[in-house]
Formats: sequence, structure tokens, C-alpha cells
Amino acid sequence: MRSDAALISALERSNIHPLWDRYQRITPMAPRAKDAPMHWRWRDIEPFTERAAEEVAIEDVERRALILAHPAFDGATVTTQNLLGAFTVLQPGDKAVPHRHTAAAIRFSTRAEGAVTIVNGTRCEMKEADLVLTPPMCWHGHINQGGRRTVWFDAANMPAICALDASFFEPGMRHDERFWEVSDAGSSEYRFPGEETRRKVASATPGPDGARTVRYTKNGGSVMPTLDLFFTRAEGTTRPRRTTYNAICLVVSGEGRSSIGEQSFEWSQHDVFTIPHWTWASHTSRAAELFIVTDRAIYERLELLREEYG
Repeated sequence: MRSDAALISALERSNIHPLWDRYQRITPMAPRAKDAPMHWRWRDIEPFTERAAEEVAIEDVERRALILAHPAFDGATVTTQNLLGAFTVLQPGDKAVPHRHTAAAIRFSTRAEGAVTIVNGTRCEMKEADLVLTPPMCWHGHINQGGRRTVWFDAANMPAICALDASFFEPGMRHDERFWEVSDAGSSEYRFPGEETRRKVASATPGPDGARTVRYTKNGGSVMPTLDLFFTRAEGTTRPRRTTYNAICLVVSGEGRSSIGEQSFEWSQHDVFTIPHWTWASHTSRAAELFIVTDRAIYERLELLREEYG
């Protein structure tokens, strides 16, 4: 028995913990992600989007969204630490009721032609590869004004906001028609057209990992204070990298392979995969496009950002 066992027991009964027998639990030597990398195939997701559209009436729910849940988080609705990824489905004529919340969120158009997102009184169309922001506490709702089902990719940082117990949510009025009667004046504040992003990527200089990457920015910094977004074109094999932040990757086009930690994934268009924090990752493809959602901005602002290349 340890010579200090009786002391430790007495301290614990008094709700006092000694540092000397647990300092490595309090200050780990390096980050250690709870979640392994995860891969969701679009071919597995798509049938569920069809079922949800047919079996769930939009009038009965806040959002008809399918959230990608990682089993490492014990049943919690979490995709990777601090972040959620999902696909939202609208039938022709559907209106997703307005609401607002403290979490930062985005919409990235995959098969959303005909859908529109309204953000703070501004109409934002959703053409292929368009990004639409819904910043914290901005009113936002969605409508499908086309003739076919629409699907897009969502991401948000609800897990980070809830971990801080700083979440506020305010529902809107389902039948307030004035919400939908707006113009697109000022949409550039919230909407990043896909064709413009692709032009920037084509002229970008390859980064340290070898890929051409564009960071979505506002005023020279991350596009929102707690979400950092990137669009990358991977050609060949990228240099391995690990970072202190987490990432969710959507395959916009093409196909390829990623080696993440001890796992490898073969992916194709509209698949989604995660890169947990402090996990080595590299990608191989001929000319695939990836949209990447990260919590990098949080780590940068807290001066916890760290990156390493292999």
C-alpha cells in the first residue's frame, strides 16, 4: 500500500484531490481524441433522405434533417467533438420554419437547386457548391421553390456551444408569410457562390500539404468566430498533417482515398468523413474537391492552435 494512501482517502472524502497522484490525468502529455475517424457513404444516406421526405411531414417538425452521429459519443448527437454534420431534405413547396440560435451553422448545396435559405431578411439561393452562412442569432428558414426534392449538407457547432452551456434557441412563427417575401439584396454577406470559390481554388498556390485550398473569410479572418471553413482541391497525395482542431469533410466532387489515423477510406461524391483532432491525415485523388468544416477558429482565438506535418 502507498505510504500516502490514508491521506489521499481523507482528502477525497473532503472533496480535495492531491495533484501528485493524478497530474497526468489533469495535464495530459498531448491531445487524445475520443473518436476515431468515421466515414458515411452517400449511397447509404440517400435512401434515408427519400424515406424521410415521404414519411415525415415538414409541418410536424422543426427540420427534416438527418444528423451523422458518431458512436464514440455514447449516443449523443455529435459528429466529431464540437461539430455536427447533417443532410436536410425538402420536398417541392416545403417551408422549414424560421428559428435562430447561438450556435453557428452553414448550408452547403449538394442537390439543392430550387431551394432558398432566408437569413435575416435576405434571400440566398442555393446553387451547386454554394455556401450559405447562418451566423449566431440570425433568423433563418428554408423553402423549396423548385419542382423536385432538394438535399443539402448542414454543419453547426452545437456540441461546442452546449459544452459551454451557452445555448439559446428561439423559434419563429410557422405561418408568418412576411418572412419569405424578401429580396436577395445583401446576400453576399451570407452567400459564397460555388463558381467563385472554384475560380479562387484554381488560381491558389498549393499549401504546405500540396493541395490547393481556399479559406472562406470575413474581414481577413474566419468566416464566423467559432467556425472555420475551407474548400480544397486534392491532386495526388497530400502531405500528412495533424492539428489541434476537428474537421468534417464533404466530398463535393470526384473520388479518392484518405488515410486518417490507423484507418483508410475510399470515398466518392457527397460522402462525409471526419478528421478528429490531433490525428494524422492525408488524402489521395486525381482532382477531387472537398468542403471542410472545422472548429479551428475556436482554437486560434484561444491560442491553442497547433499544426504538424509529417
